[in-house]
Amino acid sequence: HEDNPAHEVLPDTKQAVAQYLLLFSMAAKPRDLNNFVDLPFRQANLWLQLKTWDADAMQEVLARAQAYQARHPLPGVRFRPAGIAYFNKVWNDEVLWGMLYGFLWSAVLVGGLMCLAFRSLRWGLVAVLPLLFTVAVSYGFIGFIGKDFDMPISVLSTLTLGLATDFAVHFIGRFRQRRAELGGNPPLDEVLLWTVARPGKGIVRNAILFALGFSVMMFAALTPYITVGLFMAAIMLLCGLTTLLYLPALVKLWERWLLPEAPRGQPEARAQPLSKEERE
Repeated sequence: HEDNPAHEVLPDTKQAVAQYLLLFSMAAKPRDLNNFVDLPFRQANLWLQLKTWDADAMQEVLARAQAYQARHPLPGVRFRPAGIAYFNKVWNDEVLWGMLYGFLWSAVLVGGLMCLAFRSLRWGLVAVLPLLFTVAVSYGFIGFIGKDFDMPISVLSTLTLGLATDFAVHFIGRFRQRRAELGGNPPLDEVLLWTVARPGKGIVRNAILFALGFSVMMFAALTPYITVGLFMAAIMLLCGLTTLLYLPALVKLWERWLLPEAPRGQPEARAQPLSKEERE
């Protein structure tokens, strides 16, 4: 039609459509047409070229397509998205929500185990707070620098709780043990100083060893390994530091809520100063 724009419209009848398809199949390679329609000509592929595989871009495409279908309903026609961009969008959704659900359930489970281990709901909740603070700071920093929440990052969210739980258990366990050994109602500051000075050394060494162990992965060739090594090393160091700083502050702040008062009429016990061996 000499490139007349008036003829760039869909045919009015099925017979005309069939003639155009027959003409196209004879003029081009058959596989070119097979990429867009099936042999009974009941299904068709609508290709949309995107400049990015970002999940947000694909979500916008889906929203616009659904809005168009709502404005122009086609009886008997069903649209189903497909392709790499859509797969990436579904994958990101599964990773994100899976990370959130997994982390929440892991936090609840760890908190319950803490309560059972200490036989106290209060101490169990206090033990979980440094872990949650560490995860919040770590993942907040990842979001701040604009790094994507990929598969390694999502998996490490629950793994962090399991590895960092030892620090809180060790600190609180030794703190309560020391307080019971002194008897009565010993000064809180001295008990906390002893806990930081003695068991705190083991926590620091454990955190450093964990960090060094994971830091080896930073020299790997694959980017996911580098991400895991760097992220886990940072989390172990941060969790150890948080346990020694944040946890004593919580105990001091919530002293009346966490620690029972000495019975009336019983003299308050004084903790002995740390000896040279204990300080070392």
